[in-house]
Amino acid sequence: MTTFSSKGRATRIYGYKTKRIHHLQSDNQLRLFLLLEWNDMVKNIEENVELKDLEIVIDNVEDLRLDKFSDKETGQLYQLHTNFLVTTKRDNVEEQVAISVKALSEIERRTVIEKIEIERRFWKNKSIPFYVVTEKEINKQLVDNIKWVRETLIDKSIESKRKLAEHLYYFLQENKQKKLNDVLAEFDDNVGAKRGTALFILRYLIGIKEIEVDMKKSIDLNEIISVLIKF
Repeated sequence: MTTFSSKGRATRIYGYKTKRIHHLQSDNQLRLFLLLEWNDMVKNIEENVELKDLEIVIDNVEDLRLDKFSDKETGQLYQLHTNFLVTTKRDNVEEQVAISVKALSEIERRTVIEKIEIERRFWKNKSIPFYVVTEKEINKQLVDNIKWVRETLIDKSIESKRKLAEHLYYFLQENKQKKLNDVLAEFDDNVGAKRGTALFILRYLIGIKEIEVDMKKSIDLNEIISVLIKF
């Protein structure tokens, strides 16, 4: 079966929130996925969502160039997709949002514009907000920091992760006027753990949001704890 979708570097990633593998088609899709997963309001992420019964859902397709997205020999419409359908929850109210991810270099191409218009009308007729996101709206430092902490949420190599996390949390508070790197090394020595364990647990504490750092900035491990971390 023929499909029509955006081109790019494909990625398979396990979602710790959805508990399943997601298939993403570009670096920007991966970055946005990580941002969505990090957002506490996001409860579910579906990717590559087919625009089913497109010609039925959209009231008027007369002025849409569907021929550009159809097989030239059979006239059959290709399967069209939207990159993400996201379920959010705020104040116990659930809402769905559809998102198309495009590179800025694509936005001015006529075929891309026409595809976006098809998506916009499809989701409008389903009463679902639709947005287009480019790399301009993606904070890469935030994405890099999310990547840095998220693997600790999935990694199961440390059996006592939760217990160590609680211990480190209070240890950081007790030593918050010292440099973070020094305190992490001291923690490893105190608990008899191999060097780097405390740093792993620190990343885990950030990942489960028990401690807060400015994720939009580079995280300086030589900074004073009270300056870097909010408890």
